[in-house]
Order: sequence, then structure tokens, then C-alpha cells
Amino acid sequence: MKTAAALMESMDETADPCQDFHKFACGGWMKKNVIPRGHGSVSQFGLLDGRIQHFIKEFFKENSTSVDSKPVNNTREMYRACMDKDAIEKLGIRPLTNISDSYGQWPLTMSNWTEDRFNWRKATASIRNTFGLGFLFEVSNFVDVNNTEFSTIYLDQPSLGLPSFVLKGNNLTSFPIQSYLTFISGVAHTIRDAIGGGANDTDITKDVEDLISFHIELANVKFKCKSFHKAFIKFQIKNLYCIFLKINWHEHLTDIYSAANISINSDEKIVVIEPEYLQRLVQLLDQTPPRVIANFIHWRLILEKIYDLNSEMAILAIEFYDAIYGRYQIQPRENWCMKRVHKLMGFAIGAKYVESAFDPQAKIDMKEMILNLKMAFSSLVEESDWMDEETKINALEKAAAMKEYIGYPDWITNRTTLELAYHGIKTEPDKHFDNFYTANRFMVVTNLRFLRFRTNRENLWISFPAVVNAFYYPMLNSITFPAGILQPPFYGKGRVAALNYGAIGVVIGHEITHGFDHRGHKSDKKGHERSWWTNQTLDKFYKRKQCIIDQYNNYTLPELEGTISIHMNGTNTQGENIADNGGLREAFRAYQNYVSTNGQEKRLPGMERYTPEQLFFLSYANVWCSNQTPESLEYRVRFGVHSPARFRIIGPLSNSVEFSDHFQCPADSAMNRPNKCTVW
Repeated sequence: MKTAAALMESMDETADPCQDFHKFACGGWMKKNVIPRGHGSVSQFGLLDGRIQHFIKEFFKENSTSVDSKPVNNTREMYRACMDKDAIEKLGIRPLTNISDSYGQWPLTMSNWTEDRFNWRKATASIRNTFGLGFLFEVSNFVDVNNTEFSTIYLDQPSLGLPSFVLKGNNLTSFPIQSYLTFISGVAHTIRDAIGGGANDTDITKDVEDLISFHIELANVKFKCKSFHKAFIKFQIKNLYCIFLKINWHEHLTDIYSAANISINSDEKIVVIEPEYLQRLVQLLDQTPPRVIANFIHWRLILEKIYDLNSEMAILAIEFYDAIYGRYQIQPRENWCMKRVHKLMGFAIGAKYVESAFDPQAKIDMKEMILNLKMAFSSLVEESDWMDEETKINALEKAAAMKEYIGYPDWITNRTTLELAYHGIKTEPDKHFDNFYTANRFMVVTNLRFLRFRTNRENLWISFPAVVNAFYYPMLNSITFPAGILQPPFYGKGRVAALNYGAIGVVIGHEITHGFDHRGHKSDKKGHERSWWTNQTLDKFYKRKQCIIDQYNNYTLPELEGTISIHMNGTNTQGENIADNGGLREAFRAYQNYVSTNGQEKRLPGMERYTPEQLFFLSYANVWCSNQTPESLEYRVRFGVHSPARFRIIGPLSNSVEFSDHFQCPADSAMNRPNKCTVW
């Protein structure tokens, strides 16, 4: 009855399900759930995530005990130190200026800075192996896209540290950049006065303008080289210098990996993602004065760590974001601290969450459902009339080889193993900045060591357990379903199977389909980048996905009337739309197979007027119920890869023959498209 009540409260039965199933399934939910002040949206995902966050914060507040492992107790101490505002205010900006001093001080705060104090390459390497950050380019190591049995080094474009609209296409006179200038200048004056750096206001203004001009140029280089399909090119390290001049790449990588006692051979091959970016970067660096580069690198480190400092610095950041967004509500300190600890200690937190709030039956049920979804996908492939036999065989092999990760890695439930994984973490009650500094460095160095490890597909988790999401990872050909999502409304132990298949079942199908979408189709069953399609079948695939693109391009958002975002972007969202449509079709086929094996299900008490099949579609729509502000909606349409929630309901259901059949939708109804798009 509880499940029926939740579904009924979400619905608006005055709406016609064949005209607007979004309103029919979510109308009641949308009236009941108001967007919290300062937030851009409220959703089923967000509410579930909020419940998990509440659990984590409550256990953080508990006293440390010998019953819990050392890493779990470390998380409590890190959280409390993060919440100790008095201690943080007392330290002020000293924790960061001490680090900045080790890199030769921030030039724009100093009256006597000289170039011999700073080597940008050495500073960049040190920041990478301490904080895991890259401001000019990113260095990482993970599974080799060309040989997934081993790991390799990747060189990639960096994060810009700011929303792209602040930098892209702007100059020093534009409003966002003027706000950015005010922000940096305020931070610079604060630091100068605190350390007695002596730089005068005129010089600071000139330095800040040069820094921002460089940041804009770097952004332009990145945007020019950003392609829809990333290029993964292998180079021997010794050849990189010949191609990307001015940078001793062997020395640079040696400096980074020396932190993990790993030697780097100049004959090694590494993967360069978007080589054109590095070529343009080298040109930009060559024409930029060392002082500007030094100012930029110091600033980017400050920008990453500004909320770890005192309130004076945090207020400057809030004022900047308030200016560029129009309304910026910083999240409560307790939420921010919780997320900071979770980012570093997610498996320790996951161990506590699994122990206290996760039902082991969910793992058993998920294994069965994943098997059924794989079988459903395979049957749809076999029945397809657009794929030739060679491509079908390759697709079936890839689906069968797909590795699943459910709930949590088993090793986190072993206290000894968990403590070994975090053995380098040391925390103190009143040292927030130092706690994160030392923990971050330990985790970064631990990750660097994986470069020389053979890939262990049994334990290579890409997500922490207490997360409300699901993932497909091409390099591993794996699907991951963390413990956080395995609860209502997505999954419920012992409830009508139609509800589980309509919710978490579609999520499973969605992730499986990502292995065969516009990007996933480029890698094979081992995760290797390889074309396994015949040209004839590939041409048909492109035509089918174009149908999806065109369908979503035609959707409009009346509340964005008068903006460039009134129309959906079917190209940007094509991968997720293909996965939504495929996931729904596969999950319904899997549910039909379940019924064939187990018999027709009884109707849900309290909702007897709906068949189990209709409940399947209601359950599917229910997980996408949400409300969103126009500003948040516009941002999603412009920059997001997911369609707005209403179209994640309307789009796939209007392509579903089974939906129209079970709700008896007339041929001319909005939810029964005459030209249905099907990829998988």
C-alpha cells in the first residue's frame, strides 16, 4: 500500500496519459515538491541523494569508536575539522600562502618578484603529484584504451576552473570578465596585505588583466581543439619533445611519478588526447611572459582551494559567482564539508553506509535483473533487421562480456583491507587544510602507483557506494550500480516486479545501451578502441541515431520562449537519448520474459485499475519527476548531455509500441508517434 500511495500521490489522473504522460505520471509530484530556495531544481534523484547525505552527516556527528575502522573515524575527524570555523578563521590564509611560497610566491602580490624564483614546469609537476590538478594540461594514468590489460599515461586538456560562458568569446570589457577581474583583484589585495608583499595597486591591476587575457587565450585554444569524438594518439615520450617543442616531457613525467617511486622510460608510449591542443598550448606558452604564466598557475591553485580558507576569501568567491549567475546560493557548510570528505574517503564512507543502510538482497536481485536485461538486449539484436550477421555476433559478444559492479566492492567490508587502503591518512581535530592536504597527497600518490599494476577487473570500481547514479565505462566495458541507487523509487525489495523493471531495470538497460551508443559503439568487448562494424551496418546505425537526433531537436520548452534554448539540442543529447530509448525497450522485454517464466503478476493493492504493464511505465516515469527553474533548465539545454526530465519520459514512451498498446493510445495521439525511432 505504501508503494501504491507514493505512485498515486505523484500522478495527476485528470491528465490524458495518451496526450501528456509526463503530467499524468508526475503532475501531483510537481505540485507537492517545490524547488528549495537557492536551488535550481528538485527531483527524485535529488531527494534520494539528500537522504543519503543526511545519513552520512549524522554518522559524522557520532563519536569515534573502536568498533569502527580507523578510516571511518578519520572521516569523522576530517568533517569536524572542516566544520570548525573558529580554527579555520584563526589560520586565515596562511595554509595556502605557505604552499604558494614553496612555488616562489604569487608574483602579482610581490614588489620584488623575479623570474628565477619560478619554474612553471617544476611547479606544475609538484601541484600534480600533490593535489592531482593540472592547469595547463592534465596528466593521469588509467586503463590503456588500446590494451585494457594494462594502464598507461594520458595527456589531456585541463579543466578551466570556471564555467565556459565566462571565458568563451569574451574580452576584458565584457561583464563576466569585469566580474572576474574584481574577484581576482580582491583576492590579490587580501593576500598582499596579509603577507606584506608590497605590490602596488596599479601593478596588481595590470597583472590581473594579463592573467585573465592568458586564461581567455587558453580557453580559446581548448575550445578550438575540442572535438565531439576525442582522438587518442600514442606517442613515445622521447618523441614528444620533437612534436610539442619547449617542454621536456620525459623530465616532467619523471618529476610527477617520482612521488610514487616509479621510473619513467623515454621509450614508453603514452596517450595524447587531442594532440592539436598541445601544439597550440606550446605556441601560447612560447609567446607568454614567465610572470604571466606564474601568476596564472598560482591563481588557479588559489581558485581550487579558496573555500578551504577563511570566510573573507569565501565571500569574495561568492560575490563573483553571484554576479555571473544572477543569484548564487552557497550550499550550507555542512553539505560542502560532507562532499569534500566523501570525495577523498568515499570507500570508507561507503563501508559505513553499506553496513548500516544497505540490504544484501539488493545485490542478489540486481544480478538476476542484469542477466535478464542482457538476455533481452541480445534477443533484440538477434531480431534486428538492420544489422548483418558479422556485426550481430560482435554486438552479442560485447554484451555478454560486459562486466557488472553492484552495490559496493567486497573489500570495503573487510576491516583490515579497508585500513590498509587508507593507511597513509592522518587527521587532527583542528587542522582542516592540513587534513585535506595530506589525505589528498596520499590518494594521488596511491593512484600514481597503479600505472605499473595489471588491470584487476574484479575490483576496478569507478564509483563510491553511497552515490545515486549508474555508469557505463567504455575502457572496461563495464556497468556500475552503486548501493545508493538501489532503493526506492528505483528498487524495492519484494515489491511488484513491474515496478523494479520499470525503474532500476530501465537504468540497467540504459547503461548497457551506452556500450552501443554514438560513442560506445567505437570500442569492442575488451574496451579497446576498434571498429567492429561492417560499413553497411554502420551506415544504418547512423541513420537510426539521426532519427533520434531529429526527434529531440523538435521538442520545445515554452518557458524558455525568447531564448536561444527554446529548442532541445538533439545532437548534444543523442547518447543519453539513445540509452533512454534502448533501456526502456530492453527493460520491458526483460519484464515480459520474467512474466513468461514466473506467471502474470497480481495487481498492486490500491492501484487495481492499472495492469502490471501499465505500472511498469508509471514506475519508469516516476523516477524522472522533477521541477526546474527556467535558469537551470536553460543551462541544461545549452550545455547538458541529458534531456530535460519531461522529454526523458515523453521521448522514449512515444517511441514505444508496447506503451501505446497497454494504454490504448489512438494513432493520432501525442504519445503515439506515427514515425517511431528505434536504435536498440
